[in-house]
Amino acid sequence: MKVQWPSQAAGVGEWVAALIGAVNCVLVSAIFAQSQGDLFPFPGLYFVQLALVGVLVLAFVVARSRPKTRWPALPWVAAGIMLAFVVLGGFSIGPFLIPAFLAFLVTGVLVDVQTGAALARHIGLLIVAAVIQGALMALAILIT
Repeated sequence: MKVQWPSQAAGVGEWVAALIGAVNCVLVSAIFAQSQGDLFPFPGLYFVQLALVGVLVLAFVVARSRPKTRWPALPWVAAGIMLAFVVLGGFSIGPFLIPAFLAFLVTGVLVDVQTGAALARHIGLLIVAAVIQGALMALAILIT
């Protein structure tokens, strides 16, 4: 069975983008965690969340055997979470997470290209995920 070039290129691009995003999330979390004094509960939980989101997207890409058998919205949710950190952490960790946001956005677009999923619906999901993450961060700040 011959694989068409665009789908093969999209698959490779998806892997590269997911790997860049995951490495960025883990490294930025580790570097910022080392520079912080008291990590519990915040910002330590944020750093754990960032690293887990990156690893989850990478695992999502690695674990798939057929494009139609997975939930294609996961990279979009991850991009929304990263967007919240980029915007709300604009003067600290935010700029360092822009590569992860863009990588997960590219991963989401490439997954949608492969699966034929609804791009507009997933962009809406990205925005909803960003708003929910931002609200949870604001709530956490108010509680502590």
